[in-house]
Amino acid sequence: MKKNRMLLPYRQAVPSMILYRAVAFALKQGWQYALSLISRLLLHSSGRVAVTSGDFIFLFTTWQGILLIILTFITLFFYIAIDINALIILCDRLLRGEKPSVFGCLGQGFVSLKKLLNPYGMLVVLYLTLISPITGFGISITLTQNFYIPNFITSVIYKNPLYTVGFFLVLLLLSAVGLMFIYILHGALLDDLILKDSARQSLRLIKRYWKSFLAASLCFLAFNAIAFSISFVVALAPQVISLLLSDRISQAGEIVLLFFLTAGLLMIISIISYSQDLYVMMITKQYMIAKSDKSWTYKKRKNRKSPVVIIFIAVMFVISAAVSVPGSFYSDRWVKSKYNAEIIAHRAGGDCAAENTAAGIDAAYKFGAFGSEIDIQRTKDGYYVVNHDDTFARVANVNKKPSEMTLAEVKQLRVDNEPVPTLEEMLDSCKGRLTLFVELKGETADRQMADDAVRIIRERNMDSEAVIISLKYDLIKYIEEKYPGIVTGYLAFASFGDTAGLSCDYLMLEQETADESVIESIHVNGKKVYIWTVDYTDDIEKYMRGNADGIITDNIKGASEVKKKISEYSSLQIISHEIIDMLITQNGWINNTKALLNGDINVRVHS
Repeated sequence: MKKNRMLLPYRQAVPSMILYRAVAFALKQGWQYALSLISRLLLHSSGRVAVTSGDFIFLFTTWQGILLIILTFITLFFYIAIDINALIILCDRLLRGEKPSVFGCLGQGFVSLKKLLNPYGMLVVLYLTLISPITGFGISITLTQNFYIPNFITSVIYKNPLYTVGFFLVLLLLSAVGLMFIYILHGALLDDLILKDSARQSLRLIKRYWKSFLAASLCFLAFNAIAFSISFVVALAPQVISLLLSDRISQAGEIVLLFFLTAGLLMIISIISYSQDLYVMMITKQYMIAKSDKSWTYKKRKNRKSPVVIIFIAVMFVISAAVSVPGSFYSDRWVKSKYNAEIIAHRAGGDCAAENTAAGIDAAYKFGAFGSEIDIQRTKDGYYVVNHDDTFARVANVNKKPSEMTLAEVKQLRVDNEPVPTLEEMLDSCKGRLTLFVELKGETADRQMADDAVRIIRERNMDSEAVIISLKYDLIKYIEEKYPGIVTGYLAFASFGDTAGLSCDYLMLEQETADESVIESIHVNGKKVYIWTVDYTDDIEKYMRGNADGIITDNIKGASEVKKKISEYSSLQIISHEIIDMLITQNGWINNTKALLNGDINVRVHS
């Protein structure tokens, strides 16, 4: 009985939560469409097709850029109104035994935004939109819930024990701040307190009732984990059966397996999608208990059958059927059109050889890479040597920039007992074996470097075996205009607008910006897409099976093993992975689940 009473508020809230999520989704989609139109008009009026990490200064120096910044902040507030404010108000009404209007709660969510229009409010917005997704603790908005620290930054952090400890201490501190002020919006929205007073109240309530809050959180996670595990088994069973029975599965059997796989994944997505809504309800419930000094009890509402749940289940059934039947019949087309991504070794040979050396080229070739990526900088006497950082301090223990040294001085250095090569030497090492991706790097990356790089490449007749790349879009655009026969690639850490319209042959995107819709739009414009820097096995498999043309990775040995493994997948396994990729996005524990479903189970079974 006690468990039933504990779960009762959540069970009775399900129909309202489903309706709320559907309406909220429609509103956010409408806003995103309008925002896209406005943004494209602003970019078009400035003579641009997109704004990227290579020319972000545009945002601060033009009226169009300033308007885009303002629109970004408006969007953050829009999402907070829907995803957090309105949800807290809805949960409060449900816990009081009322029959709240979803639209009424949404309206109040927008009106309550005025509470955040002050310095304290800006800090709250910053935490909810950026900090909470990184720590994985507390409430966040759906717009930035996928926000994470890029792999090329965390890889540096994890390689240094001091950085690693400091990083986790900062995360722990930020999580503690989130816990202490977990009720700050509840006080402001439900008790009409100003944020400063609400913060003090939250701190006081958590200091007094933190044990009960953590106990309630653990119970919530436990029940969530049980529901998640059931769905996981439903989704995993078809994978295991397909591995065990292999080619003995009939067409009808394949359809049934795909149906249950899709149904299981939809269950997982539903649980994860609504878990935050129910988590907010749990926090709201604990707030009401703490405010009443544990005298609050839930008033049971009259249990009426709701058509919302029935409609929701019917929609899931239809989606499962719509995916499984054509998925089975068109398996051959899917099999033939996928899994062609190329492997590019980061900094010459990735983790398999000394960084940015000729030995790295040999390692990349050994493990079957398509190409190698290197970084060039100009010396004091005008030669081009290969080095990533501003100085040689990290790789050769000499705290000098290439521009402060002559070629003869650079040649005295050693990187793990390997000499620092010139651009010419790296091109000679690659010729006839690999494509060399030459990144114009550092403070000497200018038009002179671009001209010289083109000249050196052409002197060796390697126009078709080299690609000049850079984070500086103006350099890539310059090469495209002056040397149309040279292949170019633009490295974009972030982009907004018509990325596919940028002037280059390859678009090299950081993982977070590389969703399938962006990749498809770039392909339509006749350009190739490479993803950087993809080092983890589950990420490697994701992009190997996706529409990207290649990945840049330090883990070239692991990437070659993944490529071999997925080449042996059966049609059913491939279709299963396609469904998983369609239905699940990269986000915290969703991504971990996807890694298990996509690859780890197969690795364990085959081994």
